Amino acid sequence: MTKKALKIIEEQMKAWKHSNTIAGSRTPVKKVFPVITVSREFGAEGAALASKIGKLIGFKLWDKELLQAIANELGGGIRTIEILDERRQKTVEDTVSGFLMNIPTNMNYLRSLIRVIHTIEEYGNSIIVGRGANFICKNPKSLHIKVICPINKRVLDYAKKMNLTQPEAREIIERKDRERQDFISQNFHKDISSPLNYDLVLNSERLTVDQMSAIVLEAYEKKTGMKVKAHA
Repeated sequence: MTKKALKIIEEQMKAWKHSNTIAGSRTPVKKVFPVITVSREFGAEGAALASKIGKLIGFKLWDKELLQAIANELGGGIRTIEILDERRQKTVEDTVSGFLMNIPTNMNYLRSLIRVIHTIEEYGNSIIVGRGANFICKNPKSLHIKVICPINKRVLDYAKKMNLTQPEAREIIERKDRERQDFISQNFHKDISSPLNYDLVLNSERLTVDQMSAIVLEAYEKKTGMKVKAHA
């Protein structure tokens, strides 16, 4: 872990704990609780579930915040990191373009991602969304979940949400799913569709976000042996 990565996470965690203390709605964090990772099919309510759980138990949410931490460490803009995020790029193309344009490449993005996630895991009390975090975390007590949903349901919901035609929505969803699979296959040599890579797989077509949250919290307590207090 680089000193820069450690400092970045320390600052963000301190700011999060400070804001929680000021709000007065949560007790300041003292115990180190293992992290929860949330993998998701695009449009399957994974991010919504992560946000809900974070609010319920006072865990720090790392989604776009994770990209900002990586951008800070690499010294690149957040837009550049977003382009690299969960996308596959050939190694030769990646290295040459990074050298010529003096920008972060997929290789150093991945190294920074691993360093940042390991630091977050050391601090605990966090929820990490996507980015192959379940394949990076080392703590056997960390809980790894996957949120899925039939593609037809995802297409209908996304088309309505974004005011798109169903063919347009399907094209975006299928592309996003392919990019995530390629990112994991290339960098971790894993199959994101295999249930063996997760502790819990939830279908958001059959369960609401509230129902999934309750299941996740029960599974978390069973796996970690640590009681978490949900806030209304």
